[in-house]
Amino acid sequence: MRNLLARKPDAVIWLIAGYFCLQFAVRLILPHGLRFDEAQQAFVSQWLTLGYDSQPPLYNWLQSVVVWCFGLSLATISATKNLVLFLVYLTYYKLARELLEDKLYAVIATLSLLTIPQLSWEAQRDLTHTVIQLLTINLFLYGVIKTLKSPSLGSYAFMGLALGLGMLSKYNFTLLAVAAMPAVWLHPQGRARIMDRRFLLSIALAVLIFLPHALWLLNNLDIASGRTLGIMKQEAPDGAFAKLVHGPFKFLRLIVIIMAPTAIIYAIVFGRSFWQSGRAVTVWTRFFGVLFITIALLIMVLILTIGMTSLRDRWLLPFLFLMPIYFCLKMQAAGQRPDSHLRRFLVVPLVLMIAIPAALLVRPNLPTLFKGYEAYNVPYSSFAAKVSAEENKTPGLVVTDGWLQAGNLHLQWPQVPLMSRFFDNMKIDYEWTADRPILLAWSTEDSGAALPPLLAEWIAQNLGEQYRSVDVKSTSIPYHRGRPEDQVGFSYVWIYPK
Repeated sequence: MRNLLARKPDAVIWLIAGYFCLQFAVRLILPHGLRFDEAQQAFVSQWLTLGYDSQPPLYNWLQSVVVWCFGLSLATISATKNLVLFLVYLTYYKLARELLEDKLYAVIATLSLLTIPQLSWEAQRDLTHTVIQLLTINLFLYGVIKTLKSPSLGSYAFMGLALGLGMLSKYNFTLLAVAAMPAVWLHPQGRARIMDRRFLLSIALAVLIFLPHALWLLNNLDIASGRTLGIMKQEAPDGAFAKLVHGPFKFLRLIVIIMAPTAIIYAIVFGRSFWQSGRAVTVWTRFFGVLFITIALLIMVLILTIGMTSLRDRWLLPFLFLMPIYFCLKMQAAGQRPDSHLRRFLVVPLVLMIAIPAALLVRPNLPTLFKGYEAYNVPYSSFAAKVSAEENKTPGLVVTDGWLQAGNLHLQWPQVPLMSRFFDNMKIDYEWTADRPILLAWSTEDSGAALPPLLAEWIAQNLGEQYRSVDVKSTSIPYHRGRPEDQVGFSYVWIYPK
């Protein structure tokens, strides 16, 4: 493989495609319990609407279309994720090719994404909106750079299309869009490109694409912002001065955590030439330097103005994942050739392409070795089969109090409408008859657990006071691939019309 990539760098596309096919196969081999973001996608795939929750709807739309075409299954959930991840790597390679003169540097930059744990590990397990945001960032920057280098009506239109899709991926895409303005303005051809009348086409396309969701956003601002702002302020110190210190410190700490593995690998592989390249400057290193500095300043403003102290690595990943291209631009500017380092570097991503799927495969399939179970191991399929057999009925509606249970139970009954009290804004029509009773279900550690207040409230609001008195049943089921004595508790209620 190393010799092939050295001779034909574009073969990296086939290597990446094979890697994500392998990851797709690994996910199907794992127990079929869904993790949080997978469960959310299974749940919201019931709707194709202008807005859902605190995230923009682009990934939800994509998942809903896939489910509409091929049905809801673990395969359609996993295929969507791995397709988007493949496109992230593919477009990253295309972006790198546009910037880096030597194709081998483009290969190095692209495969370096595997050295960022938040992308190679976390994104594989539990990210959705962030993953599609990475894709739109690649597309947007590709459009910007094409426009700077060789402007055309097509490049301006592509840039506007990518900008609109980016705004539909995650709201913090706005930081990149804003930061791109000074980066472009300071480019030698940047001012002329901004003042070009065709730039109005970019703006118009972006506005038209984002406008339908923007109208939903104006009417549902509490849904879109409440949870995210609450998370940002979690664990914040009481004092104003402590907040000013805590936020920036957490910001810098996360930058180090995210980029340390890649920087260490580059330092080992490229040696002194990597550190010496830091002084090299070109038009494109300045472009990315301004982009990074502006984004950092914008984040600091948010930290100091709204008290954003509970930062998460997934919020910074969409900006820092561009660093491998920046590193390679620096080394190229310093006159370093990648040929002598390529073989040694390729050992790292090739090993990771084996180690990451193996690690994902081992723990959920051998949970007793690790003294703990994952979301994959929770036996929702066994629970669904048991309660259906008990009543010899298929529910007309399932209601849960959390989205993890909602998505997992919808996977078991894809044709059954499902609602979750966590997403009270998401309503769906259902059939309620003696043959299709309503099922309320939730996870519990107490076999004698009472009906959760949120579900009791739902009964009162939607069915009436006469249904308040219900018969709560409980059961315990062994984890998938676990010890028989290790069990998960479920409670549930069947409600028949009176």
